[in-house]
Amino acid sequence: MENDLRHLLDTVPSQVRKSFLYKKYSKGSSILFPYEDNEYLYILTAGKAEVYRENYSGALISIFSYDSYSVFGELELFNEQIATFGISAKTDCEAILVHKNMVFEWMKNDFDFTRYILEQLSLKLVTSTSRTMKLSFLSIKDRILYSIYTHDKIGDLGNLTKQKLSQEVCAPLRSLNRSIKECIEEDFIVYQDKSFHITGKAKLEEYSKVFIF
Repeated sequence: MENDLRHLLDTVPSQVRKSFLYKKYSKGSSILFPYEDNEYLYILTAGKAEVYRENYSGALISIFSYDSYSVFGELELFNEQIATFGISAKTDCEAILVHKNMVFEWMKNDFDFTRYILEQLSLKLVTSTSRTMKLSFLSIKDRILYSIYTHDKIGDLGNLTKQKLSQEVCAPLRSLNRSIKECIEEDFIVYQDKSFHITGKAKLEEYSKVFIF
């Protein structure tokens, strides 16, 4: 896919290239906010980014991890009713932004680019559905750890309360407390002053890899 996109950028029509906007994002910053209006295709040319969404219960789910020479934002260009996902920079990032009018112009002039966009749309639909189904079968403990991991990644772990976590993992407080105790005993987290803190970031990162594409 990377080589395909590099080739497409090398052969982009001149009128489309002239419209390119070049942006830089520092590590940890937001590239797109959830539900933000978006009229651009983002082409990530350097760095890594991660995409988040909420499932039906309100739990945050990491949908995709993007490496350099990948695209995002294309879903909203074809359907204005689709809510934009939150996207954050995992490392310092550089991106090319292409306005939707120029995206459509590019597609009209280059069948290979059209095919690439269709492949991306298909891949993300399948992956998103698979991820949501996979998480629905996790244990309460796994859902807790994944939720804490995701909140930490997007920088709002300090706002996560037991009540909110209970809603996200779809578990009553009694069951939640038992599983939180288990997570504490396994040295993943601590719970102090009504706040969650990660005690073993590397351990939690490794544990959560099974949930991340």
